Amino acid sequence: MRAWDIQTAEQCGILERCKAFEKELLQIKDIVPDKSDDGIPFDLSGFLSNIFQVIINPQYDIRADRDDYWEARRQLKESVIALAEKYDLYPSGDRIEDQGAYFYFVFHCGQIWRGQHG
Repeated sequence: MRAWDIQTAEQCGILERCKAFEKELLQIKDIVPDKSDDGIPFDLSGFLSNIFQVIINPQYDIRADRDDYWEARRQLKESVIALAEKYDLYPSGDRIEDQGAYFYFVFHCGQIWRGQHG
């Protein structure tokens, strides 16, 4: 997580939950740490306006010359969504954007996240 993300998470009382989610995200096959912070970029700015969404931008390493290119991409997205649900985060309905070497996910937060927001 970037310094700004950590500060926002601390302010909103969700830092430990975010760090645990990030740690498990980094265990998903083909996800690699972002070079800028050795983690996963989060966007938690909505929490500052009581918009309970967690946005993540995990970097992946799935080269186009892989025989399982399309399957690997599909599996990575499914794995991220399944893990998010374990953390009481649910797909927002926004399209999962492919930003080159990153996917862009938007999740709505369940009650656990809202209850921690202080």
